[in-house]
Amino acid sequence: MNNKKASYTSSTYNNSSYICSSEEEKEFLEKYDASKYTRPSVTVDIVIFTLDEEDNLNILLINRGGYPYKGFWAIPGGFVEAGKESLEQAAARELKEETNISNVYLKQLYTFGNPGRDPRTPVISVAYTALVPKEMLDIKAGDDADDAQLFKIKYDIEGMIFTNESLTITEDNLAFDHRDIIKMAITRLRNRIDYEDDAFNLLKNKNEFTISELKKIHEAIKNKNIDLPNFRKAFLRDYVESGKVIELDKNLEGKGKPAKLYKYI
Repeated sequence: MNNKKASYTSSTYNNSSYICSSEEEKEFLEKYDASKYTRPSVTVDIVIFTLDEEDNLNILLINRGGYPYKGFWAIPGGFVEAGKESLEQAAARELKEETNISNVYLKQLYTFGNPGRDPRTPVISVAYTALVPKEMLDIKAGDDADDAQLFKIKYDIEGMIFTNESLTITEDNLAFDHRDIIKMAITRLRNRIDYEDDAFNLLKNKNEFTISELKKIHEAIKNKNIDLPNFRKAFLRDYVESGKVIELDKNLEGKGKPAKLYKYI
């Protein structure tokens, strides 16, 4: 049995401080040739969802100002500055640079790495989703984006259609594999909306809202009508009884019976 103790050496490799377990490991790292392996670039892409005044699900798209896919529409994103920032920091930076949006909660969606997804070079993209009330958005195209707009998401037999007051675009107008990223983002959101708290991020006011307001958000995400009595029953069981939401001692006055107000904790 070898009882010889390893000598630990602190050295810096690839901009990170790493403590070698031995001189042999230190020598190995100093001689390591990373060029032997393909080193793909890494990007981050962000799918931003919101609701419009009619409670329709909207997505934020930018119009690309440079090649490749110049003039095509895309979700915001860009290259990670490797060794200088984390994926989350890169996503926040790109979102701010391209759309002027900041201080939103980003949830990691999936990693896309199919060969040929980017004509420039092998690129792996880490996608994120964010749900933001429209009132928080101050959209201004910047960096390499010529334009940034919100689009209502519609569906027909040929797939998704993105439309607003001035434009209608199809999946064929999207850059890279962003059609696949958007589809996965919608599918994942629909699948988890009943057991995670995503919908609360789209409320205009988390401190005062009605069950009907939350129901409309669920309907927009699922793209179908929901029975109010069943929704109320599930809401009270999953959120009020669990303590995630509290009932306020006041109602929302309006036509008909006043609606109870709730607060998301």
